[in-house]
Amino acid sequence: MCLLILVLSALPLAAQTHSSANNLFQEGDYLGAQQAYGALLKSYPTNALYLYRYARCAQELGDLTTAIQYFDKAGDRYMLKYFYLGEIYMQLWRADDAINAYTTYLNSLREPNERESHIQSQIYRANKLRRYLRRVERLQVIDSVCVPLDSMLHVCYLSAEAGQLTLDSNYGVIYTNQRGDRRLQAVSSDSTQVIVSTHRLLEEEWMPFDTLPESVNFSSYQTSPYLLNDGVTLYFASNDTNGLGGMDIYVTRYNTTTETYTIPENMGMPYNSPANEYMLLMDETRRVGYLATDRFAPSGRVHIYTFAMPESKQYYELSDSLAAYARLAAFERVEMPTHSPTEEVVDTESEDDPAVFSFVVNDSIVYHSLNDFRNAAAKEKYHEWQRTLLQYQTEQQQLLSLRQQYAAADEATQKELTPAILHLENNQNQLQVQCEELLQSIRRMEIENNQQ
Repeated sequence: MCLLILVLSALPLAAQTHSSANNLFQEGDYLGAQQAYGALLKSYPTNALYLYRYARCAQELGDLTTAIQYFDKAGDRYMLKYFYLGEIYMQLWRADDAINAYTTYLNSLREPNERESHIQSQIYRANKLRRYLRRVERLQVIDSVCVPLDSMLHVCYLSAEAGQLTLDSNYGVIYTNQRGDRRLQAVSSDSTQVIVSTHRLLEEEWMPFDTLPESVNFSSYQTSPYLLNDGVTLYFASNDTNGLGGMDIYVTRYNTTTETYTIPENMGMPYNSPANEYMLLMDETRRVGYLATDRFAPSGRVHIYTFAMPESKQYYELSDSLAAYARLAAFERVEMPTHSPTEEVVDTESEDDPAVFSFVVNDSIVYHSLNDFRNAAAKEKYHEWQRTLLQYQTEQQQLLSLRQQYAAADEATQKELTPAILHLENNQNQLQVQCEELLQSIRRMEIENNQQ
């Protein structure tokens, strides 16, 4: 009798929890709903609805591994799970699993469904992803930071020989060569954007733009041209529909004999992804490259991957790890503390404050708090690096402003501006070296400390 009373008294509570969980889920409060379904699963561990909803909550909260686990536990009562599994596998670049999941869902439909068009598009993308994953180039990533889109050049430290870069209003790169007599940029016309080139003779004004041929401007939108020191190898971004997805990076070369460009070659993985790749820079003097992409980045921000320029192309063997290599997964979550160039650098974190930054020590160690530093001297150098980086960014903005003034000034004013420009250019190179040396020193000290 007592047991019966206990069971009956628990029923209204269970019903209330079930109702609350469903309401939270329908309202989009996935964290609250997940907690509620988790509580229900303690009493009903095999309930298909609770398992399915728990998985959906995990998916919406970005915990994809947990989502997959609970979708598997839920069984096949809710076939819609295969649609969501397809979406998850696409996020993880598991092309074969995505195709299988989408196909299973489509085969379960008894009548036309509004998701079919999206699924067919995703299957097309997955097949393309699968082809690209068969050939993933080895890339030694040195560092990664996440910055606002309009700040992506602030963390790209190019040598003087590599030329100068500025951003246009659409976040496209304007490239000027080392000698300052050739410029490449993208310009909009009607519904298209094409790459153009211009030259300057001696101290004369820039010549009218020449549009590069259709072999380069082969799609509706091209941006961010970057020319190697050889004057013939050109990297740029394009939204061609035959690419991997979004904006892709392409490379073409100018044939000085025929005065034509080669057919642009998609750079493949890991340079490209189903997301948007905005820019690829190659500094041959320093043997360092920079890739700007919004893969795994919050809206309005981009990841800047710094990598060692390979001497020659080498590719990974076919394996289950190819997707991770292609995604540059070890570096996808690194966030850089950013400051306005006019702000004073202050320590935004006390010893007791929560983490506000990420700092990559090596492939397996990322610091998120000042408390993570094991070496006191390394912690001080971290602050020094922040101050040096801010000074670099501030002077970079000053230099860009002076160059713009120089371009529009008369000869007398240009002579007045020249000493300041030269001074800042020299400082930029020194600060760039200091930043790199500080980063190397911090990482070396922390790695040695962690090994003890």
